[in-house]
Amino acid sequence: MPDDPPVTRLMLITPELGEIDAFEASFEGALAAGDVAAVVIRLAPADDRTRLARAKTLVEAAQAEGAAALLAGDGVEDIVGKSGADGLHVADLAAALDAIERFKPEKIVGCGPLASRDDAMAAGEAGVDYVLFGEDVGGRPFDATLERVAWWTPIFETPCVGFAQELDQVAALAGENAEFALLGEAVWRHQSGPAVAVAEAGSMLSLAKAPTP
Repeated sequence: MPDDPPVTRLMLITPELGEIDAFEASFEGALAAGDVAAVVIRLAPADDRTRLARAKTLVEAAQAEGAAALLAGDGVEDIVGKSGADGLHVADLAAALDAIERFKPEKIVGCGPLASRDDAMAAGEAGVDYVLFGEDVGGRPFDATLERVAWWTPIFETPCVGFAQELDQVAALAGENAEFALLGEAVWRHQSGPAVAVAEAGSMLSLAKAPTP
């Protein structure tokens, strides 16, 4: 019998954070509002001491809610270990190859958005823990993301993350058996707040994967 399709889970990605004081409460509320598998914490450039302090605070908050905490941003490789993060997210194949050599298997290494099929396959073969297709705003249209997810999931074992630019797009990603649906601005700029957004997205995923009578 064929394996059961994966249950699509939520991932979050933060804005690029130059400070966290005003963001921390929203971050904690979002993580507590639903089943969030992982969060990518994007850190703005700063000295290592400052970025390490910001990273530690958000990493601990994510892990307290059972979410894996991944760092992203230029130079975060130097603070991944000290911050206690579960891993890191890098933007392209070259950075992924370097991170795999440096951090695997102790840490998670994710990669994307990957525009070409060749880069995605190369990243998967190299041993990344997931590949990401799609962008938050101003990038490739969601239809292109969905097409790439639909191509990847039946063929490759490496988990697939699809970027949902709007909350209701998580259901379409679940329909194509993406392991993860990634949300960014659709959560942080939701008119009713990030916690409501996460709860709504979680409900959509539950309905998308509910067995039909």
